[in-house]
Amino acid sequence: MNKFFLIISICVASFSGMAQQSKIDSLKQVLETATEDTSKVKILNALARKFWKMGDYAQAKKYGNNALALSEKITFRIGEADAHNVIGVIYADQGNYPESLKNYFASLQISEEIGDKKRIATCYGNIGIIYDYQGNYPEALKNYFTSLKIDEEIGNKNGLANNYNNIGFIYYEQGNTSEALNNYSACLKVSEEIGDKIGIAASYGNIGIAHRKQGNYPEALQNYFASLKIKEEIRTRREWLSIMLISEMFILSKKTIPRG
Repeated sequence: MNKFFLIISICVASFSGMAQQSKIDSLKQVLETATEDTSKVKILNALARKFWKMGDYAQAKKYGNNALALSEKITFRIGEADAHNVIGVIYADQGNYPESLKNYFASLQISEEIGDKKRIATCYGNIGIIYDYQGNYPEALKNYFTSLKIDEEIGNKNGLANNYNNIGFIYYEQGNTSEALNNYSACLKVSEEIGDKIGIAASYGNIGIAHRKQGNYPEALQNYFASLKIKEEIRTRREWLSIMLISEMFILSKKTIPRG
């Protein structure tokens, strides 16, 4: 990686870490003054998610398990489901897929018992991700499509975008670039509808990668530039990746031009 981009990445990461720590400090203060147990559970789950985002898995598990224990004590089912979900995410990041699946399935069971369709869809999507990580694409697709169907029923567009993206990735990995493009394009459409610029930029990038795989370099470049433009607007840390992909496309394009 270019030294300039490395310095930028470190600076942005440091700023992001400080912002997360500030939110954690605020949540801890709110937790100390909270009187209702359900509120405490919600704050504990929020703290678990914040520590997970910072990569502090020990603290994340601690707060997630505390949220789970308190939820079970007061029979707060939504809190239980959310605690199992965040614990599952932590284990997934650590590569402990059996424990991750165990918690996702526990969250799914509770979500189904209380009839919370949005949480059910989230669980199926997360379960699909684990099977995806394990290379079990049939099971991953099965769970992604189940999640997608529920998200369509309840109009959860954020969930739809995530599922379209994940389904597209599997098709891409399987060499089915046509279906990958169909799903990446569907993800782009939904991301545009909800104004998710990060999702839009990612979709353009993925569409570009699929076109590159097909050898369609002009379309690949067009989508990489579209992705880069949005990333420049929102100043994402992945801006350098688009620049590298565009540079690669110019090199590949030159290689395919016959010399006179």
